[in-house]
Amino acid sequence: MGVPKFYRWISERYPCLSEVVKEHQIPEFDNLYLDMNGIIHQCSHPNDEDVHFRISEEKIFADIFHYLEVLFRIIKPRKVFFMAVDGVAPRAKMNQQRGRRFRSAKEAEDKIKKALEKGEVLPSEARFDSNCITPGTDFMARLQEQLKYFVNSKLSTDNAWKGVNVYLSGHETPGEGEHKIMEFIRWENTKPDHDPNTRHCLYGLDADLMMLGLTSHEPHFSLLREEVRFGGKKNQKRITAPEETTFHLLHLSLFREYIDYEFSEVKNKISFEYDLERIIDDWILMGFLVGNDFIPHLPHLHINHDALPLLYRTYISVLPTLGGYLNENGHLNLGNFEKYLEKLSEFDREHFNEVFVDLKWFESKVGNKYLNEAAGLAAEEAHCKDSRKKDLKDSLCLAALDEDRGPSRGFEEDGEEEDMFEAEFRQYKRTYYMTKMGVEVVSDEFLANQALCYVEGIQWILHYYYHGVQSWSWYYPHHYAPFLSDVRNIAHLKLTFDMGKPFMPFQQLLGVLPSASKDLLPQSYRHLMTSESSSIIEYYPLDFKTDLNGKQQEWEAVVLIPFIDERCLLAAMEPYNDHMTKAEKARNRHTQCAVYSYHAELDYPSTSTLPDLFPNIMHCHVRFFLEEPAGMQKLYDRDSPPPTKVTYLSDKEQKDWVKDVQGITEHFGKRKGITVNETAVVLYTQLLTGRKYVPGQSGQVHLEKQWSKQILPFPYQTIVKDIKAFDSSSTRFKTLEELFPPTTTVFMVGNPYYGAMGEVQESSDVIKEGRVRVVFTVPCEPPMESLIQNQHKYCVKYSPGYVLASRLGITGYLVSRFSGSIFVGRGSKKNPHGEQKANVGLNLKFNKKNEEVPGYTKRTEKEWLYSVAVEDLMAEYLDRFSEVFDLVSRNSHDDVFYEDDIWPGVDQNGAERVKEITSWLKTHPVADIARASCDLQILDTAIVEQIEEEVAKVTRAHWSP
Repeated sequence: MGVPKFYRWISERYPCLSEVVKEHQIPEFDNLYLDMNGIIHQCSHPNDEDVHFRISEEKIFADIFHYLEVLFRIIKPRKVFFMAVDGVAPRAKMNQQRGRRFRSAKEAEDKIKKALEKGEVLPSEARFDSNCITPGTDFMARLQEQLKYFVNSKLSTDNAWKGVNVYLSGHETPGEGEHKIMEFIRWENTKPDHDPNTRHCLYGLDADLMMLGLTSHEPHFSLLREEVRFGGKKNQKRITAPEETTFHLLHLSLFREYIDYEFSEVKNKISFEYDLERIIDDWILMGFLVGNDFIPHLPHLHINHDALPLLYRTYISVLPTLGGYLNENGHLNLGNFEKYLEKLSEFDREHFNEVFVDLKWFESKVGNKYLNEAAGLAAEEAHCKDSRKKDLKDSLCLAALDEDRGPSRGFEEDGEEEDMFEAEFRQYKRTYYMTKMGVEVVSDEFLANQALCYVEGIQWILHYYYHGVQSWSWYYPHHYAPFLSDVRNIAHLKLTFDMGKPFMPFQQLLGVLPSASKDLLPQSYRHLMTSESSSIIEYYPLDFKTDLNGKQQEWEAVVLIPFIDERCLLAAMEPYNDHMTKAEKARNRHTQCAVYSYHAELDYPSTSTLPDLFPNIMHCHVRFFLEEPAGMQKLYDRDSPPPTKVTYLSDKEQKDWVKDVQGITEHFGKRKGITVNETAVVLYTQLLTGRKYVPGQSGQVHLEKQWSKQILPFPYQTIVKDIKAFDSSSTRFKTLEELFPPTTTVFMVGNPYYGAMGEVQESSDVIKEGRVRVVFTVPCEPPMESLIQNQHKYCVKYSPGYVLASRLGITGYLVSRFSGSIFVGRGSKKNPHGEQKANVGLNLKFNKKNEEVPGYTKRTEKEWLYSVAVEDLMAEYLDRFSEVFDLVSRNSHDDVFYEDDIWPGVDQNGAERVKEITSWLKTHPVADIARASCDLQILDTAIVEQIEEEVAKVTRAHWSP
């Protein structure tokens, strides 16, 4: 979920929240959670503005794997690595997904159309349809298989991963990625052995992850995300390579202190206990009022118009008059919330008063023509058919005439103006509902229903954030929210929700995809999007309107497409459900989260589904089991059932047992969609968590099972017996000698010689004492003192630009200009052809990004410096294409130069010459040198070669006989 502009506002309001991630300065974290969809989108379509961009599926998978490796390497989680891909979402989210996908399909079609109109030739390969990043598609099924391979490969081959439990909650597990993560954190918190000081790190791009993290009330919680550069161009290509990305850590522990400081003035004003946790809960609730993925923003309440400070000021003024807080652990205190909204609703009148005053001034200028921005427009469109509007307008004209008669006005006239204001205010709101929601009569019943829907939405979201889905089927049924002043009389409301059940993947696909993406659906359903005879064809308009509704950016606009009727959708799909292929049926399912862990005693081959790209895993050491989101586990690796305990119950125990049964039945029914029927037997069990080798007497070792300390109840009828699964008993070791046979390679993880590689020796004389003999190879450090003292002999020599200019016989301006970017456009300056430009500069310095090219350029505090290599390169450029230098020299103030101005001759093909320059630059060795930050100290190539030579000398001396 995203809240537009929220992250920027928070970053500016609380400037010390984020810190740049610096290597070797990262706090330790136990658990790392990834909201995967942001990574998938970044790696598959980094720039939607470029209609020429194409990418292979194999490249997408490889880039995703690389991104995951880098994130793991940055944070280095000690216990848990949780990857969450968006599964089927609640219906409340699907409406927003539907709007996004319709808009992205339309924008892609428009961009392609414009490109073709300009005469651009597009690649013949099909473009990547980002709408395929939706549960149930072929692409997501293939991605899931590759993610499984990736986890198996890393756990089996990378030592950094071996001590970590890897959770993969794929697209087949229902729920949004970030909320599946929070479900896991809540479940972990319920365990008796949970460590309250667990250190969490959550990666994701959505701004509302701050709210989600704060709902956990965990003391050690940080957010990891890419740097956000505000004010950038929309068509600026996103950086997809993680090595080039600046990452930020946002510490929620500091955020909690900021919130405490924000509302500190209420401490001495309230009559009840000041509780920061409850203040944070109320802060989260206030964040929902400016709009999110589930309900629209309140009219005129925009973040960029200081909506959040208004919410906070109102809260500070109202809280002392309440007996408690607004948000009670995810449950609305409707009485307190109504009082808060009542005070906040003054904003509606204040906002309209600004409009009203301006219109009164305008009225004084135009005489009797009183123009109301909203009511007047509606009256004009209705041709004054509404007699109440006509009477109101006449009274306003009379009031204007009275005002012109003289400055003195009595109390009666002031009262009339106030009445007039209230009447206009009601008409203003009435017109909003009529024009935005298409209602003919704005009755009290209509307004009461609007209030109910909005409060239901707030309560649904709160429950979703704090406890999980309260109803899979609920959604906000309007594109627009009511006025604050109309959300009243809510304290008595009874809010009830039907849990329902999540859509199946294909049901969601048909519910959120536009007809342009119909190929992502099974063949049997596609005609429902396109056929005129389809009973749901009205839900797939080829064209639709959008409404900025007070926003500034087109992507923030309301997409005005009809909400899908769930019953109609399912009824339309029913006749074709049996027409799916076997593979399609396998995709249309829900599964549990998979948990992977390293086990050295396992050793089996694992085949890659893309062997040309990813090699087969010859020695896989991974075991996995499937886990229900709320903690139910079905293990696939136990060779005997956990011990059970059966006793007769006393009366008190009988009552407790009845409560347990009721709780279990409700849990299975509402959380899993499983009816367990009557439960006569409950098994209280401890689950097998793993095994470890324990040394015994005389060098013997035995494999000891490790049991969970948590005791979980299971209805007997849900227990699966006699599971046939792989048993690792054949690979068990009996003695210490079998664990550490001679010549085994080991590494020292203690002192001294930490990290040194060793080899197990013959240990028969000490093995019975529980010890083994190991010889470690301690590497010899090469002598570097002489090289350090004489490094200046190997350093690249740099000179100022004027020195280079004098040697080349050109001006210092040309040296500076050509070492950067030179843009050449089509046509001439007087008659340019399109906006396409080519960069023919040497690209050796980057002022805005503060980057240089090692070995060629170096930046100091005062100026740029250049090496001899730049002189040689520029001399060759000058010799090959001197005409470019001539034109740039004559037109030094221009930002763009043009082909026909550089090569004006009829027989001179400017486009070919530009192509020749760019080809030459690409083949030059400088093109392969990576840019580096000017703030870094980078060793020159010659020094690196000297270091390598010293290391080689030591290595040869060590291994020589």
